[in-house]
Amino acid sequence: MQPHEQLDKFFGEFFRLIKQTEPSMYYAFLQRAEVEFERTGYREEIPIGVENILIVRLDVIGDMILTTGFIREVRANFPNARITLVVSPLVYPIVELCPYVNEVLIFDKKTVGANPSKRNFSIMLDHIAVFCREKFWQKHFSIAFSPQWGSYNLPGLLMCWLSGARERVGFGTHPHLSWDPNISAEKATYDNFLLTRNIITPRSVVAEIEKHFYLLEAVGLKVNQTHTELWFGAADVFQACVLLKDIPSTCKKVLLGIGAGITSRKYPVEKFFVALKELAKKNLVFVIVGGQSEIEDANFIEKNLPHGKVLNLVGKTTLRETEAIISQMDFYLGNDSGVMHMAASNKIPCLVLYRDAQDKQDYLPGLASESQRFPPWQTKSVILRPDHQFEECAKKPPIYGWCHADEPHCITQITPQEIIAGFEVLEEL
Repeated sequence: MQPHEQLDKFFGEFFRLIKQTEPSMYYAFLQRAEVEFERTGYREEIPIGVENILIVRLDVIGDMILTTGFIREVRANFPNARITLVVSPLVYPIVELCPYVNEVLIFDKKTVGANPSKRNFSIMLDHIAVFCREKFWQKHFSIAFSPQWGSYNLPGLLMCWLSGARERVGFGTHPHLSWDPNISAEKATYDNFLLTRNIITPRSVVAEIEKHFYLLEAVGLKVNQTHTELWFGAADVFQACVLLKDIPSTCKKVLLGIGAGITSRKYPVEKFFVALKELAKKNLVFVIVGGQSEIEDANFIEKNLPHGKVLNLVGKTTLRETEAIISQMDFYLGNDSGVMHMAASNKIPCLVLYRDAQDKQDYLPGLASESQRFPPWQTKSVILRPDHQFEECAKKPPIYGWCHADEPHCITQITPQEIIAGFEVLEEL
């Protein structure tokens, strides 16, 4: 019986038993499974010259854009390796043409839940194990990387462990130990079990993309370049040119980022419009891209600004066509979003609105500050933030982004006049 067949047989019985046990016994069950990985040879050292590498990144567009440099540097360190990248269905189109990997696979972590407290842990394990059985166990990975930094990366960590990889390198579910010494030893032990190298970032590493490169350097790998990349094709460029052809060459093209992954990150479109109405007096055209959730706001802006000042492409382009369109913009103006990170990747000057308050600037910036963890990377920028939290948020415990609301809240303190002034500063940079 082949090793992958032995694993398949073992896990069939494993999941029958774990579904009948108490959560307090899960760790003991995982330890028993680790013995089986070792018994079947998956944890043995791979012969020199044979490199199968796995990279798991299961979250959203902006995070994936910030991981593109990490992928490139992994390839630079392992030029002859076979590299497999696993991503969410949402971001697959933007990595489908990645030149640094041999294959891209899709796994939807929504089917298993991001946190075991929200869904049965054994079901999460079962779904991921089925995926690993079908895709990984015959490959024998030498290294698996999990570069997602944060507390919602458990599915990725479990996938690295269940892949059978001998070495598992990444950030655990509690990579902020240097900020929070009160994390229980039990949780830290769990991370150290899933990963052979559980990387803890120092407080001096603040920006998320810097954490990716720190991970590589922490295990002795080289980082030669630190920029991000976009990967789209000639057909995407052609379509972008077709869609933009009616904008006069004398006009500056301003990409409007009116969407955001979290509602409290969105600046209200009515207040946005006040600034846009004034900026529209300049020799520029606003280009709006996005998905279904931005259609209503985009239509409002298009209807109320002067004719010829808005090109509304919301819902009309693929992700790669969107990337190609963004590459031809002169400025970005909008919220903290994946679209913003696409613009920054093209070195487009960015004016970005964030919800985290200025007076929290120095309080755990690498943990709680969106503007410092996710700034426009390596491009000219102007950052706008509210001076303070609203009182109702300030009375509550600290939280990532500092705003506790489920709708636009603290960010609404930024005024249209600040946006107008900020854009004029951006033009002069």
